[in-house]
Amino acid sequence: MNDTPNIADDRVSRRRYLRERAARHEAEQLLEGKSRELFLANQQLSDYSAHLEEAVAKRTVELEQALAQAEAAGKAKSRFIATMSHEIRTPLGGILGMIDLLSMDETDPAKQELLKYAATAGLGLSRIVNDVLDFSKMEAGVFIFEEGHVDLRALIESVRTLTNASEISANREIKVDIDDSVPQILLGDATRLRQVISNLINNAVRFSTEGAILIRATSAPHEKGALLRVEVEDFGIGISECGIKNLFKDFSQIANPLTAAAKGTGLGLAICKRILEGCGGKVGVESQLGKGSTFWFELPVEIGTEPESNTAPSMAQEGLANILETKRVLIAEDNIVNQKLLLSYAKSMNMVPQLAKNGRIALEMFDPGAFDLVLMDVAMPEMDGLEATRRIRMKWGDVSMPPILALTAHVMEAVEEEAALVGITTILSKPIPFEELKAALQHALADAGSNAIADIAVPEAVSPSANPADVLSKMAPATLTELLSIVSEEMLLDLVQE
Repeated sequence: MNDTPNIADDRVSRRRYLRERAARHEAEQLLEGKSRELFLANQQLSDYSAHLEEAVAKRTVELEQALAQAEAAGKAKSRFIATMSHEIRTPLGGILGMIDLLSMDETDPAKQELLKYAATAGLGLSRIVNDVLDFSKMEAGVFIFEEGHVDLRALIESVRTLTNASEISANREIKVDIDDSVPQILLGDATRLRQVISNLINNAVRFSTEGAILIRATSAPHEKGALLRVEVEDFGIGISECGIKNLFKDFSQIANPLTAAAKGTGLGLAICKRILEGCGGKVGVESQLGKGSTFWFELPVEIGTEPESNTAPSMAQEGLANILETKRVLIAEDNIVNQKLLLSYAKSMNMVPQLAKNGRIALEMFDPGAFDLVLMDVAMPEMDGLEATRRIRMKWGDVSMPPILALTAHVMEAVEEEAALVGITTILSKPIPFEELKAALQHALADAGSNAIADIAVPEAVSPSANPADVLSKMAPATLTELLSIVSEEMLLDLVQE
């Protein structure tokens, strides 16, 4: 009787033992399964990691190759633009130069008229070439903005004078109203500002047949210094709302009765838009069909300090007018047409020219005491002009050097930095008219000889009764040079007097 509870207890203990052993076995199997799953997961993760590293490395190589290809493509575009600029502008410069030479000697009015038409057509082609090259530079990302002191009043006045000198606007009135709020000196890119304002004024003239052209400029406070606003208003055909939407697109022209007569590439306003946006500004238009249009742009600018003005001799004075007489000039140029052109120009200025057909010959011929001026073409065989200039300065060291001016048909930005490194501060762009070259040489010699001819500030106001020659003498040299590149000194005096 006493053994019965023990047997029952043994049975309970055995069942518990069997259950625990089964549970332990099940746990071991589960743990083994999980461990295997973890092992396989880790193995798979290692495989993924290896593949990921391989994929990242492969992708990195692909991206590096793509970047290298993009950089190479960018450089190729830059070289293409520079080459096209040179190859187009060189013969164009020869054509315009020869027309210029013929015009200087021709006395027959009928032939003078034909030459004038030829020169007008050539200048039109030059503008189209410049538009296309500017657009290409923007597309290639090599369009460079510079910053310098800008006298907006002088800049607008120079554009107005040049526009009035053209046949299409000979009988049009162009009024300028610049508010007193506009600072006398701004910091910006004078060349690009002139390009934008000139384009807007030329469009206003071309797309209207009568009425005045109004140019207004105002300024408002801005965190950068001032917010400049320039408006150009015409009373022409106007633009529809649909036309305004496409107005600033590339190669876009608005269909109207004057479009065929105005012609053009349809790039002018697109380039203006890119220039202003590149400088942090914006451009727009307000127009009523049949009543006229007002094109405007706003541009944040820094306010510059007005440079000290110096009293300079009048253009009519003998000092500047005859400064080139009998001066010896070394002309380094490889193109036969440009050789003939520059030699003829120099002789017409009563200078004594000598020709070097490339940079190597120029280096051999040069002596500081043998020449008063050097005109150095940039692109030449055997040795280019920049390398020749560098070697000249290395050879002669600190010896007083005559002014060396560079001539180039390349994109200006492409050579400016290299030119500055070899000590060239004046770069003349081909095609270069006679009067522009003459003015540049005069100022180079005057600056080299003394400080008598210095940067000249344009006065805030000029009396209507002032002597025209005195007015011109107070213009900034850059402005005066640009004006003389388009018209003769005599014609410019007449325009100022009017």
